[in-house]
Amino acid sequence: MRADESSPECACVSLALLVPYDGGRASSTRRGLTRHANDGPVAQSNRGDAHHSRSSAFGLSSARESPRRTTGLLSSEKDNDDGPRFTDPSGDEGPVSNLASDLRAAAREGFGTRARNVAETMAAGDVVVPICGNLERRSALAQRGLYAGVEYVINEIEGGSVTLRPAYRLRPHLERSDWPVTLPVSDVPLWLSKTTYQAGTALGTAGLAASFLAMAFIASTFLRLVVVPSESMEPSLVPGDVVLVTRSVLPPRVGDVVFFDPPAELDEAIANSKIGQIAKDENVQIASTKGKQFIKRVVGVPGERAGVRGSSPFVSSCKGNECIVRVDKTGEYQRPDVFAAESWDRETQILERGEFFVAGDNGYRSVDSRVWGPLRRKYIFGTAQWIVSPSHFGPIPPGPFETQALSK
Repeated sequence: MRADESSPECACVSLALLVPYDGGRASSTRRGLTRHANDGPVAQSNRGDAHHSRSSAFGLSSARESPRRTTGLLSSEKDNDDGPRFTDPSGDEGPVSNLASDLRAAAREGFGTRARNVAETMAAGDVVVPICGNLERRSALAQRGLYAGVEYVINEIEGGSVTLRPAYRLRPHLERSDWPVTLPVSDVPLWLSKTTYQAGTALGTAGLAASFLAMAFIASTFLRLVVVPSESMEPSLVPGDVVLVTRSVLPPRVGDVVFFDPPAELDEAIANSKIGQIAKDENVQIASTKGKQFIKRVVGVPGERAGVRGSSPFVSSCKGNECIVRVDKTGEYQRPDVFAAESWDRETQILERGEFFVAGDNGYRSVDSRVWGPLRRKYIFGTAQWIVSPSHFGPIPPGPFETQALSK
């Protein structure tokens, strides 16, 4: 997580190296942390009960402190108003109440570059977090026992110097034998309260998680990895190839390899085929193509005249007395008798808006627009961009097109 700072040299650092502290210096209680007897008495602030209340807000308690009051997240009452509040059945304040209280306190103190520096208001017993983004300065502070981004309990503040120790046990390589340490308050560019730091960390983590979710949503919406299932696109694509497909924003062009849902015309062509008639006579149901996807190459685009001659799709365009014919040399289907004879010799027809003529590079194993006619754009998901299989990596090769010039 990256947080903004109140000065150019200040930045947030990770708490990933931290573990709970005990070590005989602090003992855990039901309400928070209490100084151990061998550490001596906790230094008292001249702010009296107001100080004790704020210390309690940072998770510290003593015999003189009163329990911290937190208004529930769903309550309409203000912090200093008496009234109902949400608590755990055990009597302790619940995580929702604690989070609401922390966010309210952090909102008052600010976030990021607007976070309030508590250097002038912190007192003995407070839990604070030193922040420093300058690497050299941070390293120098670490040598003296002050680690940026770590929570510290203040033992004493006097004469512009602060004596403090970590609020929990650190990693072994960060532990020191001379806790607590003393240093000038001004040596640290920014002191944050525990509440502000934790709230900022929580919001930053939530923002990072939201960013990853947004990226995952975009990737799932606009990108797909498709496994080629058959030999219909050989030799350009072989069975088992993994292809990166991007959702189409612009209309496909001639030569593009498109990934699409099977059109309704395909099921009709299968039902009217020889196999479909046999299945109908024997009262056998043919498996539907619903839920399956195909991958073929674009032969013709809207505005062109497309047809089939000798099982090979072709597109013709004429200007004056000369015609240009683009032939896709796919070859004959393995069982041409299965489908209607017109599938292999179609008269040219103009492709209307949103219609594309598609075919497999290996016509011997491909059922395509030769059988069902033009493919409408609404069925097309996207265009294949790249082969990402380790054994067959690289751009998709061009199709088997031949161009011929004919006179009228």
